[in-house]
Amino acid sequence: MVGGVGIGHTRRRTLGILGAVGAVMLDSGSQARPPSGTAPRVDHHYAGDPTGPGPATAPLPAAGSSPVVVENARPGAIRFRLTGHRFATDRGGEIAGYVHATSVAPGEELRFQVSVARPQRYRITVFRVGHYDGRGARQVAVSPWLDGSPQAAPTVDPATGAVRCGWRTEWRPTVALDWTSGLYLALLASATDHHQWIPFVVREPRRAGGALLVLPTSTWQAYNRWPEDGRTGASLYYGFDSAGHRSAAHRARAVSHDRPYAGNGVPALADRDIGFVQWVEGQGIDLAYATSEDLHTGRVDPARYRAVVFPGHDEYWSVPMREAVLTARNSGTSLVFLGANNCYWRIGYGADGQDDRLVRCVKEKTPASGPLPLTIRWRSAGHAEQQFIGAQYVSVVDGHAPLVVRGARHWFWAGTGVQDGDLIPEVVWGEADQCMPGFPEPTAAERTLLAESPYWHDGAPQRQQSQLYRATSGAWVFAAGSLGWTRVLADPAAADPRLARATVNLLRRVVNGEPRAATY
Repeated sequence: MVGGVGIGHTRRRTLGILGAVGAVMLDSGSQARPPSGTAPRVDHHYAGDPTGPGPATAPLPAAGSSPVVVENARPGAIRFRLTGHRFATDRGGEIAGYVHATSVAPGEELRFQVSVARPQRYRITVFRVGHYDGRGARQVAVSPWLDGSPQAAPTVDPATGAVRCGWRTEWRPTVALDWTSGLYLALLASATDHHQWIPFVVREPRRAGGALLVLPTSTWQAYNRWPEDGRTGASLYYGFDSAGHRSAAHRARAVSHDRPYAGNGVPALADRDIGFVQWVEGQGIDLAYATSEDLHTGRVDPARYRAVVFPGHDEYWSVPMREAVLTARNSGTSLVFLGANNCYWRIGYGADGQDDRLVRCVKEKTPASGPLPLTIRWRSAGHAEQQFIGAQYVSVVDGHAPLVVRGARHWFWAGTGVQDGDLIPEVVWGEADQCMPGFPEPTAAERTLLAESPYWHDGAPQRQQSQLYRATSGAWVFAAGSLGWTRVLADPAAADPRLARATVNLLRRVVNGEPRAATY
């Protein structure tokens, strides 16, 4: 949320949360409801299902290919889909769950905490999200049938409003060594044929080189209102008043990862991240994955990579997160921001900064005198976002607006055929950034304006900018300046080959050091 807590409802409506997920994902057959009085059954017609036929032969990747390229040569799930299941509801609590950490490494234990509305059996199917020849995911594991029961109601911290569960672990598999670093989705399926997703990341802290893709889990949790039951749930934007109405006055001042995500379990705004992951893993880029909390704790060092990619809406940053990314840039690691409104709120974790399961953001105002509080806007604390990103949040975008090309002769636009003034439809959407006057700008060896696009907000004209600069360390820093950028890469209804080519030009430049031909 930007510009204060009061515009959140309008903003969520403007963003159309999860509105395009179905267009990004591929269809599959439905999961059949188990017959009454029998053990539950899930229709696992997915490649890689250990109970089904063996996988088809996939073409071998080139020698020396990155782990993600090798992974995507494996057969994908035949009928994977994100939407269309019979999903549980927060009010009914038919089935819900979460995992103990936003990321895990191969060899570590992955702990699933799951609750069901009444005693019954259920099963968990784990998918890795990727390209997989257009199938969108690969099934990597299926749990045994598990005996579920209702777990304790969540607690609500009276001081912060943080909703937290203390559910016992129901399944604790060890992450296999061949689980390639990436974004994973676990699908819960109950005997009553209710479903919910649980997202998590498998990280690979030992690797170096390539690009590190950071999923904005702190921002995902900031928007999470679980349980959205008219009583208990609260995000950093809204809670519920005594009449059961959504209320900004009742928002939480801290949010916990120890709870499910509301609705179908896919975090608000994560549809764009999922779509981008599916798209980018088809481009042959050397990738590894991490979460906000990995940057905060130092579990993953971004300076070990040639580039760090922030694919989505990454609004909530702690001091250690920003320091780690700045240190990486200053050592030559390039930064790619493919969303907008990044690094806007300054956050803390836990009571002492060590509990990375609790995101704190009171959203305080700048005091007239005295020390600055921790959880205020970064720009209010004297550290404007554009000082290292090159652009920063301006406003919500009313509807859609086209991206207006600038700097068409730059290598960024090579092979796209664009000229200055050309329009790329629907890129400017959701929220927009620009380099704002009156705030510090980054020290740059060179700087290029790649797009400057008019749009409207609340009846007033505004201006979006896409910026690229080169730091004195040699690192490139790109700011897309719009939440619509990745949608136009991944959503077939909006896809534009010119933007895809330009984005691949950028990613290959920052990872490989030189542009290469791109095909689509």
